[in-house]
Amino acid sequence: MGQTIKLLRGTSINLLALVGLFTLLPGPPNVTFTKYNVQPQRSLIGPLQLNQKLFGISKLYENQIKGPEGLLYHNNTLYLTLHYGHVVKIVDNQIVPVVKFGKVCDGLYEEHICGRPLGLKMDNKGFLYVVDAYYGIFKVNIHSPVHYGAKEQIVSMDQPIEGVRPKFPNSVTIASDGTIYWTDSDTNFKLHDGVYTLLADGSGRLLKYDPKTKQNTVLMDKMQFPNGVELSNDESFLLIAETFKYRIIKYHLKGQYAGHNEIFIDGLPGMPDNIKKNAEGSFYFPLVMSRKPFLENIGQYPTLRMMILKFLSITEHTIEMLESFYPSIYFKKSIHWIGHFESLSFMKKIFDEPVSIIEVNEKGTIKSSWYSTGENVTNICDFEVIGENVYLGSPYNSFLGVLKLPRGFFK
Repeated sequence: MGQTIKLLRGTSINLLALVGLFTLLPGPPNVTFTKYNVQPQRSLIGPLQLNQKLFGISKLYENQIKGPEGLLYHNNTLYLTLHYGHVVKIVDNQIVPVVKFGKVCDGLYEEHICGRPLGLKMDNKGFLYVVDAYYGIFKVNIHSPVHYGAKEQIVSMDQPIEGVRPKFPNSVTIASDGTIYWTDSDTNFKLHDGVYTLLADGSGRLLKYDPKTKQNTVLMDKMQFPNGVELSNDESFLLIAETFKYRIIKYHLKGQYAGHNEIFIDGLPGMPDNIKKNAEGSFYFPLVMSRKPFLENIGQYPTLRMMILKFLSITEHTIEMLESFYPSIYFKKSIHWIGHFESLSFMKKIFDEPVSIIEVNEKGTIKSSWYSTGENVTNICDFEVIGENVYLGSPYNSFLGVLKLPRGFFK
């Protein structure tokens, strides 16, 4: 018995040493790892004090949809972006297909084939713009019965922008003159390797698309996962959610600071995702994930980040090699799960994961916050207010959340 234990211990040590050696070897993925810090979380007092204003969320279309990431309400119709590559609308409480950019696939593990629409926005002419993380940005006709669902690609994944191809288009907003502002969350990894974007140095970008010249310009780069983007009501500045740094960046479009950026608000109690605004000029930031000690502090340890990424990459490529010799759906699912953000979903079983939405005015001052804890509803990333209800979307949930509008919410 003692010999067996010694043998197992020795084998384990050898395997760990081998894995450690592999992770330190040079080679793909060829990204950099430098130290960075995030601002400590603001105290949950005053307007940030925890509450239960969002408690009592109901589930709509449970197990009929997966991952309603983007929500948009237009002309009495609610549009959703879903897994399997679909954009749908809700008509008479029924789910109606609108458009799909990807191809038919066998499951979520083939997301790169299905496509994954994320952000969406309507222009002032009634065209719907949708960002697909794998296929680019599209302009969709939803106002002409004859051409309903017709799509035109605005941004291609194959066309380099200032020498770099987009890898992870995410969110979009549109100015009154038709100018499109959008985020490319990472230029090294695609969505199915999203966890890698958390470990490597930020390579995300804020971009501007000119509809007249049909050219893209990089406004900001080297961002740590730029996500939601929104214009101020007077279109003098943009706000961009820099998710992995728990902060919002302000990019000036007009005035003496045009072309410059600054921190709008820092130290948020979670990762900001999409951004909404109201007629009074306030902005709302749904926090898709609350702070976790490991994720919050990992930026300070570049060598550890490199080792984890290399280990995951080696594991993923090993399974890919095995799958090429022994095709299996289980291998495909494992390859998808290793790098995908869904692999982090286990954290909500360990840590309390509140639903959180923060309201901030145009000056960056927190006005109010809405939370819900202790419910089986988590990871809210977007919302829309319709009548007396607020509808809540998530990249992971298999339903659409709905709640009677809390007092004072989204004035």
